[in-house]
Amino acid sequence: MGQNTLAGGVRRGPRLAANFTVLSNAVITDERLSFRARGVLVWLLSKPDDWRTRADSIAAQSPKEGRDAIRSALRELADLGYLVREKIQNELGQWITVQTIYERPITGPAPENPTRGSADIGDPGALSSTDRPRTETNRTPRVAKTPLGPAVVELAAACRQAGLTATFVYLKPDAAAAIEALVATHGVPALVAAAKSVHRPGNPMRLAHGWLPLWRSLPAPRVLRPKCGDCDEYGWLPDDEQGRAVRCGCRAPAAA
Repeated sequence: MGQNTLAGGVRRGPRLAANFTVLSNAVITDERLSFRARGVLVWLLSKPDDWRTRADSIAAQSPKEGRDAIRSALRELADLGYLVREKIQNELGQWITVQTIYERPITGPAPENPTRGSADIGDPGALSSTDRPRTETNRTPRVAKTPLGPAVVELAAACRQAGLTATFVYLKPDAAAAIEALVATHGVPALVAAAKSVHRPGNPMRLAHGWLPLWRSLPAPRVLRPKCGDCDEYGWLPDDEQGRAVRCGCRAPAAA
């Protein structure tokens, strides 16, 4: 196209050769969307696959767009099928809402959520992006999540019930194994009580592995052998020939 020096208006500058995102023109030129909604959509689609955020975080990226404006844009995207909300169950059996952004509007039933069963514990309403637009950020390797054992799942559920919101989803294998061992040693109630003792409502723990140093510092529980039946309820045997009190061996602490 030749350069028109006689007309005013807006013209396009040179294209970037790197660090850019490739999107379908249909996304950018969808006249059903406001420019605000298109901007939010393009910004979300530029993120890596399975990247997550919230409306408040999006608003924080732009000082001129408040939370209500971002939520209004997200409603536009939902109305036209670019944003799909699904109710799923996480590892703890809790029902949470996952919102997924698509490059092509979804007009029928939503496809199976690519992160089904592995959504962040206690983080309803997170936004994730799909379709993997070609972008520099997609080259960052994803960190695989460690499957949680029954003991960790039980502990996570107990923590949530106690009002502790730290997520157990991103535990590394060694941390998950350590927590399994700690549950076996101390039990779930003791670990929850310890975590609750350092809980700060204004600045809560966000990741469960942050409690590991505290849990590891707990004293080993005192384990008693089963009562033998020869001693009284306090663990004493009849006095010896010299009239001295005799402590029964069954009441001595056993090795933990």
